[in-house]
Amino acid sequence: MKLNQKGITLVELIAALALVSLVAGIAWTAMSIGFKHTAVETNKTSLQQDANLIVSTLSAAHRRNDTYTLKFDANKQLMIKTCEDITACPATSTFTRVIDNNYDYTDTTINGAIYDGGTFPEVVVKPKENHTELVLKIKSLNNTVTVKTTLTRIITGMK
Repeated sequence: MKLNQKGITLVELIAALALVSLVAGIAWTAMSIGFKHTAVETNKTSLQQDANLIVSTLSAAHRRNDTYTLKFDANKQLMIKTCEDITACPATSTFTRVIDNNYDYTDTTINGAIYDGGTFPEVVVKPKENHTELVLKIKSLNNTVTVKTTLTRIITGMK
C-alpha cells in the first residue's frame, strides 16, 4: 500500500455531492421566493399606477367640464361621458372607458352610490355645484388598491 496515493474516496464524493445539493436547493428556494415576491409587487405597483391614472382622468374631467356622467358598463368597467358646456351638451355624446385594463370595481363609491358588481345608477356630476366624493377600489388577481379622494373645483366666477 502506497501512502502517497492521490484522489478521493467514495464517502468523500457522496459527502461533497450532498453538500452541493443542499446549497443548490437552498439557492433555488431563495430564488423561487424572490421571483414570486417580485411578480406580486409588480402587479400591485401596476394596479396602484392604474388607480392613480383613473383618479387623474376623473380629476381632469372634473376641472374641464360643466357636467359629466359616470357608470359601469355591461363588462363591469368604469365609463365616463363628458359635456364641456351644460347648455350645449350634444345628444350624441357617448360613454368611453376611463382605462383600458379590466378590473373589478366592486365596492367603489361615487357620491355615496356604491357599486356592488351588479347594477349601478348613472351618477351625474356637476363640478360647479358639488364636490365629488370618490372611494375607488380596484382589484386584480390577489391585490386590491383603494384610493379615497374628493374631486374639487375652485369656482372663480370668471369664464
